[in-house]
Amino acid sequence: MCFHKSLNVKAEELEARYEAVLPTTANFQPVYHANAYNFPVWPIVTRQEPGKLQLIHWGLIPRWARTKENAADIRTKTINARSETIYEKPSFKSAAQAGKRCLIPVTGFFEWYTQEESSRGNKKYPFYIYSSDQKISSIAGLWDEWPDPETGELVPTYTLLTTEANPLLAAIHNTKKRMPCVLTPDAEHAWLHDDLSEKDAVALLEKPYPASKMHSYSISKRITSRSESSDAPEVLTRTEYPELSSNPQLFS
Repeated sequence: MCFHKSLNVKAEELEARYEAVLPTTANFQPVYHANAYNFPVWPIVTRQEPGKLQLIHWGLIPRWARTKENAADIRTKTINARSETIYEKPSFKSAAQAGKRCLIPVTGFFEWYTQEESSRGNKKYPFYIYSSDQKISSIAGLWDEWPDPETGELVPTYTLLTTEANPLLAAIHNTKKRMPCVLTPDAEHAWLHDDLSEKDAVALLEKPYPASKMHSYSISKRITSRSESSDAPEVLTRTEYPELSSNPQLFS
């Protein structure tokens, strides 16, 4: 799965990359680390308005959510969606069928490697992973607008799609063996612009981004600090763990 990501670029770089504009009130700043469970606002590009970078919250609220309490509960379960079942699961089916596809810009994402230690339980090590051939890459997503029954306001939200891990991510994310649907340039264009059938959309996402075009390295555990902000440049600093030196498959 993917609950942590970064977008460490300036607003001008983001706009140039997508040939899309941010809202004039955006005041976008680089994001070194965002935790999905804080439901952060994120710039996304939708199929419906590809010339705009819209700032909306992570955690998709389906249209059928009846109350704010219901919506708040559901969004904790819709941060990610398995790409294989977006046309089947009730929380995502409506957005998928309506073609509410979007691109989620990132400069990288975070996953944890789990090392089994029989006598002391499992130990986890954080890794940063990014595309080596795109400074800003796109993850496939779905978005929708939830009509707040109390105010009538349309609240836009999105979910991030995942697929089976490539060999690099299978080694790092070794408990789930999943990874975000990072898109190649051709797949990005198709996801945003093409009139895809259900079969075509699922097929587009089933092939993971090539491990040969990704880099990974271990980072410090500041990402989980409760006393220091994790949204800081230091969170991306390389940190070596001697106990991982015998696992070269974790590094690319």
